[in-house]
Amino acid sequence: MVSENHLVTPKTARYYVLGNITPQTQCLWFALHGYGQAAADFVAENFSCLPAHRHVVVAPEALNRFYWNGFGGKPVANWMTSADRLNEITDYITYLNALYQHITQNLPDGCQPAINLLGFSQGAATLSRWFAAGQVQADKVIFWAGSLAHDLQWENAAPLFNKTQTYLFYGNEDQFITPENLNLQKQLLHLHKVNFTGVEFEGKHTIPAGVLVEHFGLDGTKP
Repeated sequence: MVSENHLVTPKTARYYVLGNITPQTQCLWFALHGYGQAAADFVAENFSCLPAHRHVVVAPEALNRFYWNGFGGKPVANWMTSADRLNEITDYITYLNALYQHITQNLPDGCQPAINLLGFSQGAATLSRWFAAGQVQADKVIFWAGSLAHDLQWENAAPLFNKTQTYLFYGNEDQFITPENLNLQKQLLHLHKVNFTGVEFEGKHTIPAGVLVEHFGLDGTKP
């Protein structure tokens, strides 16, 4: 008979930072990549458009890595699979909380930036669970080209989302988001009385530089 067992063990996590945090930094981002992406590429390709003297972007890499082409190719990462999913969720929330505390508790004197949390694709579900756990604060929570987790405890999550500005960004040609899925996301937020801003842009499963800069590029505080 085979029995399943678990052992909690330390693991070294990797994260990348685009920019340098200074007293002049006005907006600090935590940007969660999607399935099968590398955090370094994700942050460099999507957030370099933001004014560097105002914005700093922290990009944690998910704890699970694999080769994109099976036995070779570039190593990429994902936040979780269906295997041992509850422990996977616990592990990445613990990791993200630790990273958030590490960054925000070591800011230079005089630095009081707005904090934006962004989850792209699979990172959107990850972000929703992380923020709903209630251990971090943010000025904006941005779900981009992805769905909120289906298993959120909304009685706890909804008040937290309503303490920040919540956004839902989606491309009108996104090959991974059907109109039915998008409507379901909106209905879910309305059902639980979460105030949010929905933004549709022309494009596919991407973060267009022009859209990001238009909404958040000045100082990170545009409503």
